[in-house]
Amino acid sequence: MTIGIKGKWVIGFDGEEHRLIRNGVVIIEGKHIKHVGKSYDGLVTKWIDASHHVVSPGFICTHCHAASAPKDKSFIDDTGARHFYMSSLGENLSALGQSIKKEDYPIYTKYSIAELLKSGCTSVLEIGTVGTLGEENAVKLFEDSGIRAFTGQGVSDGVWERSEGADLKTRWLSIEKGLKNLEAVEAFTKKYSGALDGRLNPVILADTVDKCSAALQKEIRVKANKLNIPITIHAAQWVVEFQNMLRMYRRTPIEFLADTGLLGQDLIIGHGWAISGHPLVSYPSTGAGDLGLLAEYGATISHDPLVFIKRGNKMHSHSKYLQAGINVSIGCDTSPQDMLNEMRMASYTSKLADWDCYSGSAKDVFNSATLGGAKGLGRTDLGRISSNALADIVIIDMETLNNVPCRDPVKNIINSANRSDVKHVIVNGEIVVEDGNLKTIDEKKLVSNVQKVTEAVWSRIPENHYLKQTADEVSPQSFKPYKD
Repeated sequence: MTIGIKGKWVIGFDGEEHRLIRNGVVIIEGKHIKHVGKSYDGLVTKWIDASHHVVSPGFICTHCHAASAPKDKSFIDDTGARHFYMSSLGENLSALGQSIKKEDYPIYTKYSIAELLKSGCTSVLEIGTVGTLGEENAVKLFEDSGIRAFTGQGVSDGVWERSEGADLKTRWLSIEKGLKNLEAVEAFTKKYSGALDGRLNPVILADTVDKCSAALQKEIRVKANKLNIPITIHAAQWVVEFQNMLRMYRRTPIEFLADTGLLGQDLIIGHGWAISGHPLVSYPSTGAGDLGLLAEYGATISHDPLVFIKRGNKMHSHSKYLQAGINVSIGCDTSPQDMLNEMRMASYTSKLADWDCYSGSAKDVFNSATLGGAKGLGRTDLGRISSNALADIVIIDMETLNNVPCRDPVKNIINSANRSDVKHVIVNGEIVVEDGNLKTIDEKKLVSNVQKVTEAVWSRIPENHYLKQTADEVSPQSFKPYKD
């Protein structure tokens, strides 16, 4: 089947950078892009009229916890732990996570994928679904949804433990546990690499920098080199972790990753903002500091701004990382899992961090959500509209209340567009969102299920909170209930 798209604007790729084609044409044959240009004279099976739309590469989310993130919505907002520098890690999120039942995970995962697809996301680096649903169930869900997934088995040899105060430390298990995890990684890779017509791609999911020992990180590096697959790890993601790494090793999280050999071009770090020189950690850099190390080793940072904005902090700044020579991608670490919203927040927080209207430009953030993600995953066939690239495309209406007037569609994507403007999403040459409607997921049924499931999760909070607090005590309602 050959699909043709006639767009008012096409964001094409010339081999080096994105270019804007006015009144452009994109031709899809099978799962690849056959032609990009101003016209096409060949036979086309189906034409898509995008006469007042922008035709864009599909966005690449490089950080997502699909099986658990939906629980955050309406709960962690305006909520945190002051003693953990406003973070909910190790406290509120722990209670929430422990309140989820096994049967809830497939519903949450499907919901996460629906959110991503409807925001123009075609590829996702997903963390945790294989471990919570089991391999076969997770793969089936990815197959049915139509999204392109980078995922796999988790790896760690430590766990967090805390006192009833705020003393959170790592309790080490054994290197054997981590090595067993790596055996599962290799088995998953051999079984599923290239599955779902190339839509399923194995990744090593290292847990956190402070739950993977130095010995295990070295073994992860060996395994990644052997299997030739990407790695992702949570690192430099909050102040407590930064302080604990200094306490345990006298090294920043980024310095430690360099010491173990894990830092490299195949490593995507979520979230990478708590680094030397950041005002919140108040720890000086030596020489080029953590930014210099990230650039030197070629690692990718997954910038996931919304979850940290909710905690009152931010990366300093998107543009500073790019200027240092670091590859930056975009991810979603909380719900709503909305790439358009994450891109907007990345732009705005960068401007605020730098006190500079030019910081976090639409061009730079758009590049991070497309080419930056593709580079981090080691893919030259994603994040671009060019001949022979995979046909992962999003079509966004620029003639809506959100988007008129439109002079520069890239600026409007970053500053104005929302999910209602996303009309078509194509993954691997298959249309998965058509006229704004999901083709692979029953949205109405899903919405009802998520509400019921999460109400039950909230009811179980006291069973799992270390102070036995209720949901309303942990996360108070904005307004008190009305009483006659």
